[in-house]
Amino acid sequence: MKREHATYRERTWAPAWVWVLVWGACLAAVGATAYGAAREPMSTTALVLTLGAVLFFPVLMSTLFLRLDVEVRADHLFIAFGPVHLVRKRIAYHDMESAEAVTYSPLREFGGWGIRPTRRKTAWTIRGNKAVRVVLRSGKQVYVGSRFPQRLAGRIALRLGTRR
Repeated sequence: MKREHATYRERTWAPAWVWVLVWGACLAAVGATAYGAAREPMSTTALVLTLGAVLFFPVLMSTLFLRLDVEVRADHLFIAFGPVHLVRKRIAYHDMESAEAVTYSPLREFGGWGIRPTRRKTAWTIRGNKAVRVVLRSGKQVYVGSRFPQRLAGRIALRLGTRR
């Protein structure tokens, strides 16, 4: 797949506590499996499959959800989780009304981080309380998490200005 040219690219990783939680759960599951196998022997196949599944979990989480990529491309804003971008969204500039940097409360407004839809707005965030609020022509709002929201909003505004 050919990668499109982006005039702005930002990558935000999940906070350290999320990584500790994911890998800690994995280690706890490995420990519980080893303890269970010591108390009640299981077949080698069952042990290998169990440990494989337990170790696959943090790799899957890392691949899908522990990184947020945002790109300002020629005709759309691209938002995706993980390095393989299986979970992604494209917002065309002609569908946008405006974009502005905001500070918000992810817990109060959306119930946390991640992809968080509500009735009139959706958040695509991975950490912190800074985002770019994109107002769509439909009236819906999309909050895009960013470490540099002023910079991202400025790049989107440049694209919106060239659209007019």
